[in-house]
Amino acid sequence: MSILTPFRFNALMHPWFLALLLLVPLVFLAEYLAPAPGAITVSTGETMARVSVRRGARFRWLPPLLRAGGLSFLTFALAGPLQGFQPQKSRTNIIDIMLCVDVSGSMRAMDFEYGGRRRDRLYVTKTAVQDFLKSRKGRTQDRFGLDRVGLILYAGYAWTQCPLTLDYGVLEHELELAQIDEEDPRKNGTAIGSAIGLAVSRLRKSEAKSKVIILLTDGMNNRGELDPLTAADLAKEFGIRIYTIGAGSGSEAYVLQRDPLFGGERPLRVNAPIDEESLKKIAETTDGKFYRAPDTTSLEAAYAEISQLEATEIELDDYYEHKEAFLPYAVVGTLAMALAVLGRRAWFETIP
Repeated sequence: MSILTPFRFNALMHPWFLALLLLVPLVFLAEYLAPAPGAITVSTGETMARVSVRRGARFRWLPPLLRAGGLSFLTFALAGPLQGFQPQKSRTNIIDIMLCVDVSGSMRAMDFEYGGRRRDRLYVTKTAVQDFLKSRKGRTQDRFGLDRVGLILYAGYAWTQCPLTLDYGVLEHELELAQIDEEDPRKNGTAIGSAIGLAVSRLRKSEAKSKVIILLTDGMNNRGELDPLTAADLAKEFGIRIYTIGAGSGSEAYVLQRDPLFGGERPLRVNAPIDEESLKKIAETTDGKFYRAPDTTSLEAAYAEISQLEATEIELDDYYEHKEAFLPYAVVGTLAMALAVLGRRAWFETIP
């Protein structure tokens, strides 16, 4: 935490008070150039020579400077600085979105390229989802988004990584924590039906005008008690639209496998077919759309197109989550004024 952190602000409640800062230089010059307050009459120069001159007289400019600084800080306090001043959008078409991301072992396959390097499917999926979240913000630098978005991860079973939220900072943090855990036997396999069922349970009570599930997988359903097509029918009953994305080459791919004998990692060829027919039926059942993403470009394009299809209309700007931040300015300003008065009286009175 920087020493300047308490003095940072996002907006001013009464910015017109800053016009008073124009008077501060005049106050400084008036005090600094003012003649000495009193005089001493002496009869001879010999008496004057016996009067010791304080070294502090050389710094007689310091009290006026402290006074000017104190007035400046008090002026900023009057202007009403605010911290955490964030825009909240008033929306006409509110959308709730659940992102379902496959974190099964096959997502470690290195058949994607990103930034000139071979990357696994989960890494590239995370970057695509991050870009998707940026597209749901009013401004890129905002922490809060336009729509509520949640995150469900699934492998052998599904779990909620992040509930529906407008705080994309929290959501992005939870996305970064997503990882493949092959040591837990319960997470072996791909439970697509369970992921859809959990997403439906999170959205079914939503009062949003539009409810959407975006499901990404690189395989086929082979775990869980809920069939994906049955889950899709359930989603349709609650008016939830599902977009499905099949990520990966769909054929042979290489996964980095730890070598127990020699240490390190070595590439292991695996076969990870994608059940495109089921993914298409899931999307068609709910009036959604299926996307095939064999490479990074097509994966990013899929999320970008879904973001465009599920656009949010914005009408007004409102503001919230701010707190008053005048206290540090008021404290420093008051201390500077007090030091100016005490310093002039105690150390900087001069003999002309």
